[in-house]
Amino acid sequence: MRWVMRIVGLLLLLAVIAIAVRDVPAHLQIRRVHPRLPSAAELRALLAAPGGPRSLRWVLTSSQPLARGNLGHPAFVAAWPDGSLFEVDAGMDAAQAVAFGSMLKWMAGGGEPTVLGTVPQQIGPAVARLRGIGFTHLHIDHTQGVSALCAAGPAKGARLYQGRPQATLRDPNTQEGGALVDGSCFERTVVGDEGPLPIEGFPGMALVPLGGHTACSTLFAFAVDGHLWLLSGDTTNTREDLLTNTGKGFLYSGLLVPEDTARTDELRRYLAALDAEDDITVVVSHDLDALRASGLPEWKADAE
Repeated sequence: MRWVMRIVGLLLLLAVIAIAVRDVPAHLQIRRVHPRLPSAAELRALLAAPGGPRSLRWVLTSSQPLARGNLGHPAFVAAWPDGSLFEVDAGMDAAQAVAFGSMLKWMAGGGEPTVLGTVPQQIGPAVARLRGIGFTHLHIDHTQGVSALCAAGPAKGARLYQGRPQATLRDPNTQEGGALVDGSCFERTVVGDEGPLPIEGFPGMALVPLGGHTACSTLFAFAVDGHLWLLSGDTTNTREDLLTNTGKGFLYSGLLVPEDTARTDELRRYLAALDAEDDITVVVSHDLDALRASGLPEWKADAE
């Protein structure tokens, strides 16, 4: 019996070493990323930009029921008066959505995923007007759909826009998604280190490097009809967690997806204060129930 316990102990030790080898560099990296957070006044300056976006819509690529509501994997598409489109995040294709959903069924007791199609499958010919793309971060469930976008044919010269942390930093959880983005058809433009960082050719929008969830985490701000929409990515998993300043727990933030929990606490308080303003709404990527209740419209084939 003693030899069995020794083997079990050795296996546990090897597991701890493997986790440390994977996670410690990621924790050290993300704790070095603390870009300055812009004030509400700085973000509101986007509202005064002439020729800003006329709409911002979401495109749901897949969804899945969980114990705490419904998980969504959306992309967001903004349209300008000249017809140009800018997309934030890319969702997943059917095979990846099923694989991701199967993992969540095993890990979190989720239900069956519903696959709705890639972004180009849903927006159709409008993909030819896509001139820019950005990502709230580089996890595979936000980036894998970029391959379908490139296959569909965005506008000639369409560009990828990133802050410097996202363009330069990777960890084991962002390497795969980052490689897809780096090798995509979009030419990269690095716009700076801390925001709000405007994007040439797309008035009324900006990106803001955040850190916290990943070293590459980024907020996107869009000013539409006098209202600011802030796409916050995965800083929290639900809107309720944002408003109640609830973290994701040690298993998630310490082991599964290394996070800088001091920074995510700061970000939750910062974003909740912005969301309390009448003309600002913070959108949490995966909270499908909150997204549907936000007032932000879903993409319709005849809408643009």
